Amino acid sequence: MDKILKAGVAQISSRLGDIEFNKRQVIKGLHLGKEKKADIVVFPELSLIGFGSGDIYLDKVEENLEALKEIIEETKKLNIWAIVGYVDKDERGFFYNTAALIGAGEIKGKFAKTQLTNYRLFDEKRYFKPGSTLPVFPTPFGKIGILICEDVWFPEASRALTFRGAEVIFVLSASPFDRGKIEIWDDFLKVRALDNIIPLVFVNMSGIQDGVTYWGGSAYYSASGKLIKRLKLLVDDFEVIPVDLEEPKRLRRRDIRVREVRREILEEILRAYEEMSKWI
Repeated sequence: MDKILKAGVAQISSRLGDIEFNKRQVIKGLHLGKEKKADIVVFPELSLIGFGSGDIYLDKVEENLEALKEIIEETKKLNIWAIVGYVDKDERGFFYNTAALIGAGEIKGKFAKTQLTNYRLFDEKRYFKPGSTLPVFPTPFGKIGILICEDVWFPEASRALTFRGAEVIFVLSASPFDRGKIEIWDDFLKVRALDNIIPLVFVNMSGIQDGVTYWGGSAYYSASGKLIKRLKLLVDDFEVIPVDLEEPKRLRRRDIRVREVRREILEEILRAYEEMSKWI
């Protein structure tokens, strides 16, 4: 029997620091998801506060946390799940680039970006602490993993989520347009799907903010690494994508690369990493 997750992909243009506008965009996406019978609606990285550089993050975090409370209430009214990118704050006051998994009117789980981006126009280490855990979250429609942007460029995170039983990985992103960027992303997402025999849903920001163009192009890659669906480039778009959660189980009966991973080799990788750490 097929197990299909109806994933609402809300490719939106968030404005840097305009929390009220962004909140309305997210709520509009929730209503679209409800109308189109999505199980869950997923939004891009930092969709509630916007992505960019500058000290805007230092001034707007409390406002974005208050807006998140309103969004949680809206999910309760609509009886729909969501994944929303925002800036979280810990008890010591440090900030994290975070995704909240929301269901039944409450936060069911959080994931903090582990690989902060700090080159060219990116300056995340100035504002955020990195996360260091890779949880998998149970939901009524399957176990899900969440990664944020650069996390999926490293193979370890998606591997850990696979070992923990994730049936699908959602990748939230705010990737600016650059020559060859779409092809690079396609390669990374396809390889992660193929390596782990798991479907990936990539949700990217669109439009222009703070002088930066975000290329959109959100996409769904099947567990066999095939690009099944791509949303529009550059502009806002919304699609409900049926994600086949049974395909990984079927494929892994023949393909042994997940179940036959050897602990000895993982330990050898750690030893090799420690050796490398001495000379970098």
